[in-house]
Amino acid sequence: MKRTLSILLAICLLLSCAAVFTGCKSAGNNNDFPVTVGDVTIDKEPQAIVVLSDKLADIISYIGYDIKMVGRSEECDQKFLSVVPTVGTSAAPDVNAIKSAGADLVIAEDTLAADVKQNIEAAEIKVLTLRPATNKDELEALYTDLGTALGGKTTGAEKGKKGFDTLFETLDTLNTVSTGVVQTSAYLYLNNANQLCTFTAGSLEQMFFNYGGTSNVFVSQTEPMIETEYLRIESPTYLFVDSEEVIDIIKADPSLANVSAIVNDHTLVIPKINFERHGSSVEQAVFDILSYIEKISKATPDEATAAATEAATEAPTEEATEAATEEATEGETEIDYYAEGAEGIVY
Repeated sequence: MKRTLSILLAICLLLSCAAVFTGCKSAGNNNDFPVTVGDVTIDKEPQAIVVLSDKLADIISYIGYDIKMVGRSEECDQKFLSVVPTVGTSAAPDVNAIKSAGADLVIAEDTLAADVKQNIEAAEIKVLTLRPATNKDELEALYTDLGTALGGKTTGAEKGKKGFDTLFETLDTLNTVSTGVVQTSAYLYLNNANQLCTFTAGSLEQMFFNYGGTSNVFVSQTEPMIETEYLRIESPTYLFVDSEEVIDIIKADPSLANVSAIVNDHTLVIPKINFERHGSSVEQAVFDILSYIEKISKATPDEATAAATEAATEAPTEEATEAATEEATEGETEIDYYAEGAEGIVY
């Protein structure tokens, strides 16, 4: 099963990448433009875009339109976007830099200040503002809207929908694979007051974390801040955290000293922001969870292996030795046949 998970992880990653790159080569439709997304009408296909939101940039990359990016805000710090020049922060972008980049469309979140938007539009550059998704239906609509704005009402919309479907098909496939034993887990981060928090029920972040193939002990959490007593009682096998600081705070609390993941050092840092970027980053986060659990599972002998090892160290009795010798003699012809006639095959 572990070998199957390894292969499936690799195949799913390749398939999701293939879906993106296939979309990059699709031909446009003459009737794709003009399109209206939100309150913005785009007359022709954008060729040079600037993105002022790391969350939107993640989706744009996932559906293959990052090839149009000529600028990004500093918050768009994903490694796969590092070759794109920065144009300042999301709140205070450099309009001259945006104009110099030849941008014909700026994409930002709906929290973009009105005066900043006006300054960009004064440079005769259109600005599309979109609200990040808070549930799966909104996420599908966001994928479609971004695809439509960048590729048109037919080609782009289909590409956006295909990207959304590919993301969840990949995660659904991975979620059908089990290492054989249901493990418990938790995801923890710190709020501004250094209190331990987790993803809440119904959030996209918790939904994506739950694709990690484990039983989330905080699956019913309605508020971000957790009760440390509950963490102690549930004692999850794995802890996934936003930073090493989270681990330090847990270790400093004597009441949490016996939490299984802490005792066995089954912890992994996956930045919280990766679960808030609902494209390439969150897909990678789920891959990282599954890969880590597989790695730990391979390094931990199961009960059958332990029993076999213990039995092998016990001195055999005279009766057992005679019986084994007799059995080996009787099966000699069959064993030799397999060894000589089917080299490399394990029976």
